[in-house]
Amino acid sequence: MGIASEKDDWQPPQRPDCACHEHLEDVLTLVIPSRDWDEDPTFEQLLETGSLGVQPVNPKERFMTVFDEEQNESQLGPLHWGMWAADEIYGCYDDDATLPFDRSIAGQPGVEVVEWYDREEFLIGAPGLCESGMLAAIARALQDPRVRI
Repeated sequence: MGIASEKDDWQPPQRPDCACHEHLEDVLTLVIPSRDWDEDPTFEQLLETGSLGVQPVNPKERFMTVFDEEQNESQLGPLHWGMWAADEIYGCYDDDATLPFDRSIAGQPGVEVVEWYDREEFLIGAPGLCESGMLAAIARALQDPRVRI
């Protein structure tokens, strides 16, 4: 999997011009079940660990070249947000769950495509979501019990 050289002029939308269903302040107090915490954390506590966040994708990396099993090449994108999820977040979802975490994110309003790039990094196409709305979508994806079973 490589990064293609195509780019576009997308910029992260700002409130009130975003298309977000909800924003970060709407989900901070959501309790996210986790097998790794003594007491299930709130989404705000997860963010405070520094093990979860989003940032805009570099415009030069907005499209990815991907290959299927027969080595046929195709383009994935546009990708707008990079998300990292490390250490303290791992217990909030299971890699072999009924609903994989990337599909749970992809099912959130405003999200068009998700690529689980590596263990800690997800690339997300969500052109209408601001940073706060993207984090809210991730919180809702983590709240879904199917990401843990």
